[in-house]
Amino acid sequence: MQLSQLESHKGYKFTLQVLARQTQLVEPQGLHSTTIKKIVEHQIGVDERSIKTLFQALELELEPQDYHPATQQESLVKLVGERDEPNAIELEPSQSPDFPGGPVPLNSPYYIEQPVLQARACSEISRPGGLIRVKAPRKMGKSSFTLRLLHHATSLGYRVLQVDLKQADETVFSSIDRFLRWFFTTLSYQLDRPSTLDDYWNEQAGSKVSSTIYLQQVLLKDAAAPIVLMLNEINRVFEYLVIFREFLPLLRSWYEEAKSGSTLQKLRFILSYSTEIYVPLNLNQSPFNVGLPINLPDLTAEEVQVLAHAYDLSSEVVPPLMELVGGHPYLIQLSLYYLWSGQSTFPELLKKASTPVGIYANHLNQCLVHLQSEARLAEAFQQVVQADAGVDLELEVARKLESLGLIKFDDVCLAKPSCALYQRFFATLLI
Repeated sequence: MQLSQLESHKGYKFTLQVLARQTQLVEPQGLHSTTIKKIVEHQIGVDERSIKTLFQALELELEPQDYHPATQQESLVKLVGERDEPNAIELEPSQSPDFPGGPVPLNSPYYIEQPVLQARACSEISRPGGLIRVKAPRKMGKSSFTLRLLHHATSLGYRVLQVDLKQADETVFSSIDRFLRWFFTTLSYQLDRPSTLDDYWNEQAGSKVSSTIYLQQVLLKDAAAPIVLMLNEINRVFEYLVIFREFLPLLRSWYEEAKSGSTLQKLRFILSYSTEIYVPLNLNQSPFNVGLPINLPDLTAEEVQVLAHAYDLSSEVVPPLMELVGGHPYLIQLSLYYLWSGQSTFPELLKKASTPVGIYANHLNQCLVHLQSEARLAEAFQQVVQADAGVDLELEVARKLESLGLIKFDDVCLAKPSCALYQRFFATLLI
């Protein structure tokens, strides 16, 4: 059946709902729902094979004169039928991918869900005093994962308070008193409460007791719903001896008291950090050995294939891409975005990958700045990229390199580059 015949055929009045119901007929043939959406919304960038696949699934015949890149949009408008009434269904704009770098938006087809981890985290957050520890190196998806977790908490009616340690001035870490005042001033602002810290701060009791009383009597006492306390990049306190020795045990005490049925049971905790704790701390005082640990994994080959389909790309790009960047979520998304947008061809992307003009140049330069800011990190990573086997590194240095996403550990805890891209780029730069 040609399109011209289809238009006059009264038995075929296609709408978006009809096409949506046919989606399950198409996906087993390799056509992703994102591609279907592009076709029904008559967008540019859909190849003839994809349109043929859709026609076959709908038991229609696509004839040569029905497809031409210049007239593709007009033909597809005819496919969904002429609108008989002004109130007929409008075609929604396509959900194009954002440039990678920030959290992937909710309900985005360009995010790989972690259903098991998400289910466990959602269960933990519903418990009084629940604590979730989300750990992953930079650019590995912590923000996207916690965004969905916080959305779930909000759907339960919980109040979400977020403290990003990256936003704190350097002077904030000069003393535990100053740090806790900054911390609770930040929370008070988010609750739209004027800060009354001075009314509760008692030098004789100390800042930790004073802050706990403030938390109970001011922030939690009249709270109608549980409060989720999200601490982002909490590993920053590792750098300040005076803070981690005081604040981390305090955080652990709040967690334990929340489990005992006091006012603090209204609290739930989410700790987001880039590396394991590498500072000396009594196990009974650490918040990093309680609650639910969430270690975000690399993407698998199957998951990268799903993403490639979402970007309307061939599965053939997956093996060489993973050989270059492994399953690194950000680097994978960046690659697929450039290919999807037509800003790079795949051969060009691979050829220029580790050069100053490649698509990864900005990311690689940021990693280089981190290394150059601390000589021992650069020296240690130089050993790693130039070695033929894994390297035994000092614990603190190894953890910092891991937090940057530059290394992984093998079965005997020896460090190696986390992907071929880093190996190639830094092997000559760090000499």
